[in-house]
Amino acid sequence: MAEKRRASDDHVEDLAERAEPVTFKKIRFQLPRNEEGLPEKDVPAKDTDDQLMARLRVMRVKELVHEILAAMYYDIHRLCWHRKYLMQNRIRRFPDLHFYKTQHQEASWLLDRAIRQEMLVKVGQTSSHDWAYISKQEAHRVGQFIRQFNWKILAICVLSEAFRLALYAEDQVVWAVLMLKIRENRTSIEVFAQSRGLDWQGQLLKHADKQIPGLQQALVPRLDLAQEHFHHIVIANGSFGRPLYEEHNQTNINHGNIFNPSYFKDKRDPTIRVPDRDGPCDLCYAERECNCRISRPTLATFLVELVNYPHKGIGVRALARFKKGDILDEYVGELRPVDYKDDRVYALLHESKMVEGDPLALISAKRYGNWTRYLNHSCKPSTTFLKMTVGKKIMVAVQAVRDIDIFEEITVDYGKGYWKNRKCLCGEPGCRSQDATEEETEA
Repeated sequence: MAEKRRASDDHVEDLAERAEPVTFKKIRFQLPRNEEGLPEKDVPAKDTDDQLMARLRVMRVKELVHEILAAMYYDIHRLCWHRKYLMQNRIRRFPDLHFYKTQHQEASWLLDRAIRQEMLVKVGQTSSHDWAYISKQEAHRVGQFIRQFNWKILAICVLSEAFRLALYAEDQVVWAVLMLKIRENRTSIEVFAQSRGLDWQGQLLKHADKQIPGLQQALVPRLDLAQEHFHHIVIANGSFGRPLYEEHNQTNINHGNIFNPSYFKDKRDPTIRVPDRDGPCDLCYAERECNCRISRPTLATFLVELVNYPHKGIGVRALARFKKGDILDEYVGELRPVDYKDDRVYALLHESKMVEGDPLALISAKRYGNWTRYLNHSCKPSTTFLKMTVGKKIMVAVQAVRDIDIFEEITVDYGKGYWKNRKCLCGEPGCRSQDATEEETEA
């Protein structure tokens, strides 16, 4: 397994101090009714039947809310993707254009009803029927949402079909838990939408002349996050900043490794595939060179975020559910000779999958890389570094070794070599350094 040289020297600069997705699948959320199939380990024998039913319902409500939130992030991502291609005049399929227009239209209608109701409240002409809305439930929930959050978060969320379905169809328990989870992830949702270019302001601008409490403040963006790559933003304690290493900004790259011939004596790219050394292609199993490639950016690129974790530094949090065996992305950076010593944090050995213990190069991601360089270590990781031969290149991929839930930190095992002079603080059962304390550990 590839091993990583990693320490927690990365830190965050406070930005406030500075002047093709997969086919969309419509989801109808329903609370599961089948009470069978609960693993015995989740059911303490001392619980009564009523307690078991209550425990089961809590588990299923949590599961359902996570599904809704995962769908919300995906909906926002898909709208931003279509908007990008629409602005470049690259949308060729009518269903894509129809989807984009329909989502904005339905969101606009809901916001129009909310604005109309607020205007009626302002002039004192409301009644118990809340006739501006299509139902009492919509009136209650939208009003509750505006009071707990603001117009900006509402304008972002209503652009998601999953959110609107939950608003109209889910019971009060699910809705209450969903509101709680949105509150916990409010900064994440806002940064996700703004950094990917969601046009939420367009839904509110036509009402800018109306004196609605909080509306004017919602139209003022905190920062123009759309000018930053979304992996140049780290969320920390309800705020956000930019990742730094040795006082330099770290730059995201979406392509493969950067090769500079001057770094190598033979001037050759060590990641070029050699059939006798690197084996067949892992996609088509061709023994000789082929044209296979892993398309970039991957879906995982859009559905993860950088988070500053206490005692660990910058890490990666999932904003979708990934399945065991999924290839999330490629670990990329600048290719350097194996004896390169100037990157003790992000350097990863690049080896052929067929020859153990024969490193070809070092991938240095201290300045240039993608989100995979921020994966923190765990003794029970959710991913692994996988050596692959694809097309004309060899690569190091990040593969899920188990299912990963939304909002879960994505981790990887750095390998035994990393822990020769360090102790681990992951806290997992069976941790290499379970008895270590923070004072004894070099983070």
